[in-house]
Amino acid sequence: MAAITYHARLNLCRMGMIHLLMTPRERFDSALDVRSVDRPPLFYQHLGAAKPILQHTGLSMREGFHDPETFAKLATAAHDLYGFDNVMAGWGDLLIEAQAHGMQWKFPEKDFYPRPAQYLDLGKVDGVVPVDPMKDKYWSVPLKAASLMQQRVGDKIKVMGCLDSPLLIASELIGMEQALMAEYNSPDLVQGLVRKILGSCKAYGEEASRIGLDTIFMDNSSAGGELNSPEFCERFDHSNLRELMATFRAKGLHLVLHNDSIQPYLDMQLALKPKGLHFHLKSVDMVKTFDMLRGKTCVFAGIDHQVLLFQKTPAEIDAEVKKVMSCWGDSPGLAISGGCELAYKTPIENIKALKEATERYGRKG
Repeated sequence: MAAITYHARLNLCRMGMIHLLMTPRERFDSALDVRSVDRPPLFYQHLGAAKPILQHTGLSMREGFHDPETFAKLATAAHDLYGFDNVMAGWGDLLIEAQAHGMQWKFPEKDFYPRPAQYLDLGKVDGVVPVDPMKDKYWSVPLKAASLMQQRVGDKIKVMGCLDSPLLIASELIGMEQALMAEYNSPDLVQGLVRKILGSCKAYGEEASRIGLDTIFMDNSSAGGELNSPEFCERFDHSNLRELMATFRAKGLHLVLHNDSIQPYLDMQLALKPKGLHFHLKSVDMVKTFDMLRGKTCVFAGIDHQVLLFQKTPAEIDAEVKKVMSCWGDSPGLAISGGCELAYKTPIENIKALKEATERYGRKG
């Protein structure tokens, strides 16, 4: 049965010949297209709950930043351990693109994500040029790993690319505080910098398309009231993102926009017509937000990862998933996830509870 399409299996299911069960990739693609699924997909972000993965594989995160094979092994191990419906070719350091443009980073003594060592001075911004990701020592690694995963598991598991939005990369390059001040004091400098980074992001899209990816997860958390006004969000952020998305669509690439802002501009992001929107449910009115987004894009409902998934009990997680499913209803276009990358030491039993609750309350057919 593995060789026939989901819709062919659907017909067999209707005739009572088989029990319908989608592959993870079919489930994910159908949800992104706001079509019916056997249950909502479970979305895995970055290298969430990394400690058990590192222990299970005997590999290190630092190796993964240098070696595509290690990166791919860690990413696919997350799928094997946790059973989410996708793997992600990108981790939550938020710095890999910025270092490619001149920000200096350092790896901590313990195995973990690199940290900023020195932001780029504003006086050197004029010297920034667009970057080919494949020519950067570090930025090329997740793309090469994506190619490996696409070849090995991409027919059954959704392989997603990962990219920060141009404004967010600029903010990580020169430092968030300096970037926000420069929006007021030197707006042309900020816009010029973002435009250069936009060129790099377009190059990323070309490579992602070449290796067969069709969906990119993009952090656009700069689209929030605690960082930017709606006017500044449009001027520095979404005006450039809109252009990038047009070039991506021309190559068959779609974006899932992530926003873990506590005051997210989801209406502005929806107007960009992304394939999906991923946000923390604690930051929104769930009923009103679901009503606004239902049927218009795939909604990645972010269960609280900071307290509930990290510190609470499986029973409490079960109850939360049940509440979310009930609020959403029977409409297509829902995915379940953490509100952001799962904490490093998130208990496996809580991840299991999230998966089992999604299957219990979301199963159809």
